[in-house]
Amino acid sequence: MKSRPEATSIVNEGTDLAPSVFVILGAAVWSGGRASNAMRRRVNGALLSAKNVPNALFLVSGGVGKHPPSEAAVMAGLLRDAGVPDKNIVLDEASGDTLQSIRNCVRILKSLPSFAEVVVCSDVYHIPRCRWLFKLYGISTHAGQVPSGRSENKALRWWYYYLREIAAVPWDTILVLISLVSR
Repeated sequence: MKSRPEATSIVNEGTDLAPSVFVILGAAVWSGGRASNAMRRRVNGALLSAKNVPNALFLVSGGVGKHPPSEAAVMAGLLRDAGVPDKNIVLDEASGDTLQSIRNCVRILKSLPSFAEVVVCSDVYHIPRCRWLFKLYGISTHAGQVPSGRSENKALRWWYYYLREIAAVPWDTILVLISLVSR
């Protein structure tokens, strides 16, 4: 059920407003296809960020991890359960990591007729890298209002997440720059 970018044009039907796009980056799917706490936080943060925003479009990104279905499919289900219509949800089910998610989201965003803003919804430690990668691809973003998951994680795990991001930023930056130069 991979969404084709051309299928997103229906969002603008009946309105002159360019949509604000809320990009929700994937998190683990637990056994039985259940959303992890991180995924629920990210989706709830996107919904909170989109409150009172007319014509909000939710771009959910994440492939199949350890447990099916895809992260994007589970997030789309959470959005539907919250009352978001299918026409306002775009899925990227092909991404296996953050950099792939950003690349695929950039491709989808650039296929839209227009958009008002892009709001990145992920965990607090992850948002700076995501926003940086979007910037390298020429897309300006804002951070979503995603609640911190610090209280749900032990200190060592939380530090691991931050250290992983510190290592990933220069690595992903090099990969993006190489891809941009080789175009």
